Amino acid sequence: MQKLVLENLNCASCANKIENALCKMPNVQHATINFNTSTLYVQADDLESVKSKIVEIEPHIGFVDQFSKTRDSISSKKEIVLLSSLLIAFGFGMFMLHYEPLQSTLSHATKIAVYVVLIGVYCVAGMPIFKAVINNINNKVLFDENFLMFIATIAALCIGEISEAVAVMIFFRIGEFLESSAVKKSKKSLYSLLDITPEIAHVKSKDINNNETIWHDTHPDLLNIDDIVLVKAGEKIPTDGVILHGKSHLNMQSLSGESKPVFVQSNDHVLAGAINIESVLQIQVSKKFQDSQISKIKATMEEASSTKAKTQKLITRFAQVYTPIVFFLALAIAIIPPIFSDGYWHEWIYRALVVLMVSCPCALVLSVPLGYFGVIGVASKNGILVKGSQHFETLASLKNIVFDKTGTLTQGVFKIIDIIPLNNSVKDELLKTAIHAQRFSNHPIAKSIMQESKDINYTCQAQEFREISGKGIFAKCCNEDILVGNESLMKEFNIDISSFYTHSINQEMIQANSIVHVAKNGNYMGYIIMGDSIKEDSKEAINIIKKLGITPLAILSGDNEKSVAFVANELGIKEYYANLLPTQKVEKMQELMNLHKGNSDKMAFVGDGINDCVVLSYADVGISITAKDSNNDLSKESADIVLTTPSLMGVVNAIKISKRIQRVTWENIAFVLGTKIVLIILGILGIANMWIAVFGDVGVALLALLHALPVVDKAKK
Repeated sequence: MQKLVLENLNCASCANKIENALCKMPNVQHATINFNTSTLYVQADDLESVKSKIVEIEPHIGFVDQFSKTRDSISSKKEIVLLSSLLIAFGFGMFMLHYEPLQSTLSHATKIAVYVVLIGVYCVAGMPIFKAVINNINNKVLFDENFLMFIATIAALCIGEISEAVAVMIFFRIGEFLESSAVKKSKKSLYSLLDITPEIAHVKSKDINNNETIWHDTHPDLLNIDDIVLVKAGEKIPTDGVILHGKSHLNMQSLSGESKPVFVQSNDHVLAGAINIESVLQIQVSKKFQDSQISKIKATMEEASSTKAKTQKLITRFAQVYTPIVFFLALAIAIIPPIFSDGYWHEWIYRALVVLMVSCPCALVLSVPLGYFGVIGVASKNGILVKGSQHFETLASLKNIVFDKTGTLTQGVFKIIDIIPLNNSVKDELLKTAIHAQRFSNHPIAKSIMQESKDINYTCQAQEFREISGKGIFAKCCNEDILVGNESLMKEFNIDISSFYTHSINQEMIQANSIVHVAKNGNYMGYIIMGDSIKEDSKEAINIIKKLGITPLAILSGDNEKSVAFVANELGIKEYYANLLPTQKVEKMQELMNLHKGNSDKMAFVGDGINDCVVLSYADVGISITAKDSNNDLSKESADIVLTTPSLMGVVNAIKISKRIQRVTWENIAFVLGTKIVLIILGILGIANMWIAVFGDVGVALLALLHALPVVDKAKK
């Protein structure tokens, strides 16, 4: 599959026209145009013939290696100068022809000269339309906005409405320019995301002659695993890797939506695209650029913006039928009434021209996709990667959500919840004793306890260390025997833990978490409560989801029942299912969908781990949430939406965005169709003139664009 970036592609119907023509070429196996990113994906035997065909259909289209802001800026300035000149010339002509005091002094030759100027203005303003019509005829493509505008203005000239024909052509050209500018603005958030990929890497090598270390510049694509790269302050990290030397803060906002700089130092993993803020870092490459997180994000976004929502597909098909119907309606208006009303050809042809101009489909075609691809870019900047605009529609009709527990609703890592000293021991001494014994263990609970060891001094070395499978640890340290583990370990060494049972404790918390008992020299010191704590924002997110009219239906988890029940009770989720294998999760999800889903209602599943990948793909919309210290690439592949941060508020934001964009989309469709129907009726009745018809085309399109853009701005908040 080859990729071409198309310059000056600012018309959705033009994109559809090019795509359809390319698909009919015998040497083209596949062609898809992503209008949102102005990108053509084509599989063809001869790429040059594809380019020639595109230029043949739309001569103004160019081909660039990347999105060029400079060219857009230069081209916009030229267009503004040209349009200003045309308006001045048109204003001069109208002044000369219609300013009453001048009429008696104007000679016949002067009036002819003024009309020549107006015809010149018409020709210059309409040049792109004339070229498009000629190309359309050569390619046997009719009934687009260029054809309708050409027929309408030529007919207006023929019946003597020169001023209105010229005015319509100028204001249509101005409207097209404003429309194009609005499209570019709505694409800006998506372009900025696609521009975050790094373009240079300073890679380490050695001078063969004097064996000195040198740094040379290369493209991130050419980096290999274990290469060492230098990242200066203000530069982007070229690919995923591990810091060898240096410490700094990184701007991760483009990757995760996190506005606060993240501190990194030696041995920390860093991601491509993150911006180094403070000081120089040396990084060892851990992944090739094509396998890096930023490459996956970019690929996901390009794929998302190229897929069309059902509403968008429906409107595109409708526009293809709607345009010829209105054209033949206008033709009938121009011919049939005069036959049965003793002439009045001029009047009915004028009315037909108004109907013809109103019927241009551009506003209708643009009314749907703009909001969609605008919020795709903004959502990605806020850590929400949506793999297709159709998933926004699914989220908007969501009624139920089912959650995984560990790493989704909870932190996904063990941590000390509480330390309970007993039998006259003290909390600090209890923790210090546990740390002395646990420091040689790789068990997850041991590692979590060691997180609390930063201020602990290891005053003695372990003389003996023994890990007892399934029970805990025995260690001899400073001639003291230390036991750290579960009840079975205590019983095996005849440690009396009766004080644990008689101590006033929260039984629900004890049952929902892991208990680590600590004993020294045969004496029970107390216990440490270890657990996977609920995320700080989980409760808030669940409450907001309920307010949005969506039911947090159930928790599906492989954890023990008491632990799952505790989390469900804390978050107010009524149903929960524990001790589930991955296949059992799918079965339970299927059961819930059959039981709770209506015909148009949708159900989502939110998970984070490898064991969630099957159920993520089974749900109407699967949402993968990034858990701390979790390598969940498989769940990301299976999901429809990927949250790059561990916060559950990403789910809330995704739902809010989807509801906004669906509402605005249908408001735009209703507004565009409603306005055009009203103006067509007014045109048939002779109330609307060509000036109003121009508003019915470009004015309505601009209003639809302006209505869609605030959705993007609100999504940023």
